[in-house]
Amino acid sequence: MSDTPGDKREGSLEAPTRHPIDWKSPDFWDEGALHKEMERVFDICHGCRRCFNLCHSFPTLFDAVDESDSGEVDGMDQKAYWEVVDHCYLCDMCYMSKCPYV
Repeated sequence: MSDTPGDKREGSLEAPTRHPIDWKSPDFWDEGALHKEMERVFDICHGCRRCFNLCHSFPTLFDAVDESDSGEVDGMDQKAYWEVVDHCYLCDMCYMSKCPYV
């Protein structure tokens, strides 16, 4: 089986590809860049919601989005970003089994 994206099917037993994180880059430590990336990822999660039953970070995210004035991620209080992060215990179930966007 080749590693072309077309060969990976949703729900397959193959592990998604992990790309190295450039933690030595100044952008890695830039809180503004972090918030921008969190907003991007949270917007994808909010649009799909397949992960709602995995860990408490997802209901926390979805409740914060739903309670915002706009009903979108850009309307969330950024304090809620850290609540979402705090509820993630890095089990990787979202990454390994549910998310069709990895």
